[in-house]
Amino acid sequence: MVADSIISTVTSTGRKPLVSEFRKIVEVPIHVWEPHFIGENFHDYIKIFNSHKCLIAFAGSTLTAQHIINCITGHLGKLRIDYESGEKFRCIVRKSCDRNNLIKNGRSSIYDKGTFIPEKDFQNLLSADFVSDVVEHAINKALESKMQHVIDQVSLDAMRTEILLGLTCPIGRVDHLYKYSFQTRNIPGGGVVAYCQKNLVQANDIGVLGMVNTYGPKAKHVAQNALNTGNTLQEDITEYVGQSVRNDTTYEIGLPVVIKTIEGNQITLNSIKE
Repeated sequence: MVADSIISTVTSTGRKPLVSEFRKIVEVPIHVWEPHFIGENFHDYIKIFNSHKCLIAFAGSTLTAQHIINCITGHLGKLRIDYESGEKFRCIVRKSCDRNNLIKNGRSSIYDKGTFIPEKDFQNLLSADFVSDVVEHAINKALESKMQHVIDQVSLDAMRTEILLGLTCPIGRVDHLYKYSFQTRNIPGGGVVAYCQKNLVQANDIGVLGMVNTYGPKAKHVAQNALNTGNTLQEDITEYVGQSVRNDTTYEIGLPVVIKTIEGNQITLNSIKE
């Protein structure tokens, strides 16, 4: 992910910069908590079974983005291993706000010592698709709470924010990129609801946030050329973003440019400061 790092605002004399070196790409941990048993009884979640990392990038309203990222962080940090027992018992991962069989049954249920075996039952439960669904849920919950205070179109436009999620699938070890676009819909009786629309960015494409009409087509052209001619995608996109920022006169983007790369749980950081 490559991003500029300036925050600006519109004033009576035009757009002016407020903050530089603002983090628009955030590293968010993903924690999966395992059930704790005393004897054959369930006693809460007190230990993390495993942890992963993902990157979240945003463009748009800084205040809304911060609210969204806080909500995403809260949801991804509290995933829990539970079970479902239809035709076949199996362990699954749930959000902390989901209905949970272990918690619902409390200490009244007895679980055989051979039922919850981490080496057997807790493996390969967390997919990139599930994480992307949790992020979608978290964004919509954040927008839902934000909408309680939005009363007109100007306020609605001011909260417009888009999100990118990047991670390596813990199961398939394949990299995934998801884009969450800001959408609105009218509701019966008057009023507007804001929500996000999730799309998986295909392997031969890139996700562009912010000033899409200005820089999106050229960014996609640069990416396609790099993909067609060699393995220089990161270098070419970084150079394009850096050049675009240096040439910009709107104060909507600015240096330094930050480059974060995720591979598995390894995240590297680089920057262009001039």
